[in-house]
Amino acid sequence: MMTKTNKTDSAKAPKGLFVGLCTKDILYYTDELPAHNHKSKTEDFATYIGGPAANAAITHAALGGDATLATCLGDSTESRAMIEELNGYGVKVLNYSEYETVPNTACIVVSSDGKRTILSGQHSFRVNREYDLSDYDFVLFDCNQQEISLDILSAFGTSDGKTVVLDAGSYKPNIEKFLERADIVIASEDFKDAAGHTIFDMNCNAAHKAITRGEKPILYGKTEVVQGDCPISQEKKELPVESVVAVDTLGAGDIFHGAFCYGYFEKGYSCEEALVFAGRVASESVKYRGPREWMKYLR
Repeated sequence: MMTKTNKTDSAKAPKGLFVGLCTKDILYYTDELPAHNHKSKTEDFATYIGGPAANAAITHAALGGDATLATCLGDSTESRAMIEELNGYGVKVLNYSEYETVPNTACIVVSSDGKRTILSGQHSFRVNREYDLSDYDFVLFDCNQQEISLDILSAFGTSDGKTVVLDAGSYKPNIEKFLERADIVIASEDFKDAAGHTIFDMNCNAAHKAITRGEKPILYGKTEVVQGDCPISQEKKELPVESVVAVDTLGAGDIFHGAFCYGYFEKGYSCEEALVFAGRVASESVKYRGPREWMKYLR
């Protein structure tokens, strides 16, 4: 199993900003979904902090990285409890909506084969738009919470030496703006435009592109500029993914992104090495119930 960085070294760590969704997740483990006007009962349920950016930030911090989450949580008893829990994981929180609003909430049903069904409750927030991004070395966007994401993207777009990582989980509004600025794009197999194009076929300036495909090998391609500033895309490679028996796949993609950032920015791995490392962490995570159990086995 992977090891985490000694916290005494954290002051020297590259500082990462994870921008996007943070939710209160309510999980039910059952194979029985209720019919209309009926209810199903289960004694097997749990609650977690969820959301792509939040899970990635927690993973990055758990492995030993310096992580700050920029999100909208509102101001409520639930919001304050979530911030306290995030701080407990080592994640600093920038809550850009301190108005009296409850956080986004997701209801998730996980079946015995590890597959999940998600109902995600998301609303627009009134936000405070005062951003100081000078302290961060890289930013990861999950392309949710666009009330703040587009502003932060614009601010980072004028910052020299700042690396932008894009979690392209599904095709969302304004995605072209994120693709224009991204240095690294990690897309899911489901990420396609209306014409069915994948990240390798889209107009994207990213130097590194990857598509994760669950238990199948990761597709990776690198773009280089040669002779006359003409971008040349190298032939795609397949990077190995460990085959494991999945107990619960919840949050595996988000954990992958957080682990990639740790490997790439904190450990100094190449992009290919960081992708393979992230695959190992994500594979480890699905062996256990919920998105956090794997963290107990970090050395």
